[in-house]
Amino acid sequence: MQSVFLRIYLGMVVAMVAAALIAAVALYYTNEYRITQHITQYYSGTFRLIGEGISRHEGAKRDQWLSAIEKLSGLYFEHQTPEQSGLGSTQLNQLAVEGFKIKMDHSLTKGQAYIQLPNSDDILTVKLDDFGSSLVRVSAFLILNELGRHQSSDRVAALDDVRTIFEYPIKLRALDKLQLSASNHRLVKNGIIAVVLKNTTASTPSLTAYAPLGNSPYVLELGSIPLFNWFPFGLIVAMIILSLLFMATATYLFVHPIEKRLKVIDDQIEQIAQDQDISIESTRGKDAIGRLDDTVSEMASRIHRLIDAQTDMVRAISHELRTPITRIRFRLSNIEESNVPELLEDTDGVERDLVELEKLIDEVLTFSKLKREKPLISVEPIGLETFFNEIEHAITPLADKVDVKFNWMDHTQFHGDRRFLHRAIENLILNAVKYASSKVEVRYVTTDKYQHIYVSDDGPGVPLADRKLIFEPFKRLDASRCRTSGGYGLGLAIVRQIAMWHQGSAQVRESEWGGADMVFSWPLQLNQE
Repeated sequence: MQSVFLRIYLGMVVAMVAAALIAAVALYYTNEYRITQHITQYYSGTFRLIGEGISRHEGAKRDQWLSAIEKLSGLYFEHQTPEQSGLGSTQLNQLAVEGFKIKMDHSLTKGQAYIQLPNSDDILTVKLDDFGSSLVRVSAFLILNELGRHQSSDRVAALDDVRTIFEYPIKLRALDKLQLSASNHRLVKNGIIAVVLKNTTASTPSLTAYAPLGNSPYVLELGSIPLFNWFPFGLIVAMIILSLLFMATATYLFVHPIEKRLKVIDDQIEQIAQDQDISIESTRGKDAIGRLDDTVSEMASRIHRLIDAQTDMVRAISHELRTPITRIRFRLSNIEESNVPELLEDTDGVERDLVELEKLIDEVLTFSKLKREKPLISVEPIGLETFFNEIEHAITPLADKVDVKFNWMDHTQFHGDRRFLHRAIENLILNAVKYASSKVEVRYVTTDKYQHIYVSDDGPGVPLADRKLIFEPFKRLDASRCRTSGGYGLGLAIVRQIAMWHQGSAQVRESEWGGADMVFSWPLQLNQE
């Protein structure tokens, strides 16, 4: 697929469909677990009373008792052996321990309950098509039946025992104090169990059962018993968060490979920008990124060829220039031997021009080599006093009219490549000496992560607009720096190149004396490649 847009778009469609499927599956199994827990929490006591009731009856009385429950609740019970139940060994063990087990069908709207009969291996099964009013009604009937087994004086204690196996409140209420509709009040008064649905926007819908206690003016109130909430707020939030996390992961998986391919191209461009060796690495693909990679690779190859051609040309020209220089010197020697006064006056000037021309050739070759080949930087601890003494000794013959001072505060050493740093700092000092009126100061200072060498002079300074140009090769700012100072505009370009090799920078600003303040900065901890 050659379109990046289509690839991402179709990928996101697939991710959304997958997220929806995962959310649906997660919701299904979560609700299966929740509804099983809901029935177990609120109705396990009901099925326990059923099991105990069956165990108390035998023969025809058992059938009559079950028939009464079936008629009241609409449920139909079946007596089975463990083999007939279809439960596995693990499920049978759970049933023996807990006394009750519920299995939901695939729709989660129906289920089958398994009741372990006390003191028996037999199982009572019942199909549940309703997890609400029918179970509440049969619960009320079973509680009434349980209380009816006891004498009047023992019923309060029996009710306390019943309360321990149910999770919802069971209270005795006066019939005339109940706030019921006329129809429900009439049902209770006539000895019929009434199940009332309470549904408000502020709470989960719930059921409350009112069971009359014979001719007593009191009513047994069960509940409220919450209905199962298929989509509670917490579950919806959890599903949304799950979907968002999945979408975020899918987006990352789709976009990350594209970012990696772009990173390869970005690294190539960065190498070009920093004058480093250009490594051409294909990202593969025929889409827009692949075409961009091909374009950058082709550009990198062309730049390679241009740089090589430029280097070869500079070397060839520099080499060819040395031949006429040698011939000129030979002819100068002949002129000097002829002892012609008129010609001897110009030979000294010609010799000086030839020396300057040779220096220019050497500088051009040096700069060309530095630009083309990145050397291995050898980082080592360098003693500041020794380092500055060596530079002072080298520049003394050239700075006889300028006072050069070195200041390194309490520091004893720094880290870097001794050979290249010596060349860079010496170039900065010689540049300052050319333009200084009377003094130059060299300072070594450290900050949190960087170390700096400042070379300040009291010369004419560098205009703000020209401060970015001063480190360019062959740039000589004659308006602010005197043309008679000499040089070829390569010294500061070499300084900047050495700073880049040290992962640092070279800048210029105004000194406290109004002149130039050259700043050579590089990290305290160098990452050696």
